[in-house]
Parts: sequence; C-alpha cells; structure tokens
Amino acid sequence: MRRVAGPLQLSGAAPAPGRGSATVPAVRRARRVMLLASAVSVLALAAGCEVAVDVGLDVEADGSGQVAVAVELDAEAAGRLPDLATQLRLDDLVAGGWTVDGPRPVPGGAQAIVARRSFSTPGEATQVLGQLGGPDGPFRQLELRRQSSFLATDFTFTGAVDLSAGVDAFADPELRALLEGSGFSLETAALERTLGAPVGDSFRFGVRISLPGRPTVEGPGRDEGGTVEWALPVGERTTLAATSELVHQQRLAWLAVSATAGIAAVVVLAAGRRRRRTS
Repeated sequence: MRRVAGPLQLSGAAPAPGRGSATVPAVRRARRVMLLASAVSVLALAAGCEVAVDVGLDVEADGSGQVAVAVELDAEAAGRLPDLATQLRLDDLVAGGWTVDGPRPVPGGAQAIVARRSFSTPGEATQVLGQLGGPDGPFRQLELRRQSSFLATDFTFTGAVDLSAGVDAFADPELRALLEGSGFSLETAALERTLGAPVGDSFRFGVRISLPGRPTVEGPGRDEGGTVEWALPVGERTTLAATSELVHQQRLAWLAVSATAGIAAVVVLAAGRRRRRTS
C-alpha cells in the first residue's frame, strides 16, 4: 500500500479565526464531530493504515439516550501518529455539549477517539443525527420515533446512509482546505490510486443502535445481542430500519391480577345469588 509523504495536520478542524466557540451554532458544532472523524481518517489513510468510524445511538425506555461517534485507528496508525492528541482541537465540541474521550489505547494496540452527546427525547436525537452530516452529508433522514400505549412502548429507527461518494461524503470546505496542497484527495478513484487498494480495505464505517426491548431488523442490519448493527459498504447507499417493542410487564401483571380479581368477584356474586334463590 502506498503512503503519502509528509505529515498532515489537523489545524483545519479547529474553529475558524475570529470565531469563538460561543458563536458557533449547534449545527456547526455537531458537524465538527464528523469533520474530526474525517480528518483523523485522512491521517490514517495517508499513513497507509486502517481506520473504522462508528456512529452509535443508545436509547433508554423514556426516549432519552446518547449519540456517540467513535474513530478507531489500527495499531500501525497509532504508532505512526504518536502526536495525534496534541493535534486535536476539541474546545468547540465540548462547548457544544459533546464530551470527547481519547485518543486512548484499546485492545490490540489500536487507538480510539469517542465523541458523545446526550439527548432527552427522540426528537432531539433526530436533530443531533441530522446535524452530524449537514445538508450535503451522507446521512439521509435518520429518525428515531417513540410511541407509547398502556401495555407497550414502540421504538422505530429509519433512514439511510449514502456513501456513494466514498470518504469524500464526509468532507466539507474546511477539510478540503486542510488537504489543499498535500497531494492527497478524498475522491474515490484518486484515493484508491494513492492507497493502491480499494478504499473499503482501509476505511470501514458502521452504524449501530441499542433500543429497549427486543429489536426487529429490516434489510442488511444484524441483531447483536439486542444491538442492531449495520456495516456500510463504501460506494453504496444503505437503507437502515429497525423497530422494537418494550412490553410494560408491571402493567401487564397488574391487568392480569385485576382481571383475575374481577372474575373472582363475579363468581362470588353469582354464587351468592344462587344461595339466596335456594333458601
């Protein structure tokens, strides 16, 4: 696999000059999460290494939860990028309500960076997911819905991720400015010429969601112990769909007890009437 000569810096991922974090709108801050993931991916790919990006959604029974974006560099990339922690500028993300963990070592010698943001409602989760990719990004109408009745709560997650443009789907003017003059392009054909191999061999992207109850997966996703995961091929558009039902066991038990008590009351009442008729 070919490597690009000379180091790449992440200075383009920092806030633009003259714009403090307090003035950057929430949608821009969220977009910076994917810019961070893209920039780190570029560093790994330029070093001829492997990188995996994962967008996760963990949902609680009340509809609250957390969005997480994780970037994992393989052991070779971690060794080639020893100063990655000093290159990252994360103040803007933290000011926007994101917490960032890493770079930190994970089993196998790899390095991981994880950005997380909590949400209070499914609507807020949908908003954060929409902000991640921006209007021209790869995420298409990702939506989380919750509908509750007396006996059960239903959760639905739908949308699509369009990686037809490859890694370039995550880029924006800031990242392209970062790469200007480096000789490194995110356009798929040029990137594969640089790498000497298909992009999918070095760059992996996935989406996962953990829903309350037992999930049902539609399409290419798979259920991994209650968490639905999609491995998304570079160069393709993938539709995501998963549902789950959380049965309110206490309410169901209460209903069963109430029904049993009601039947018992009817039997006792009927028996009393029969005794009065025969006396």
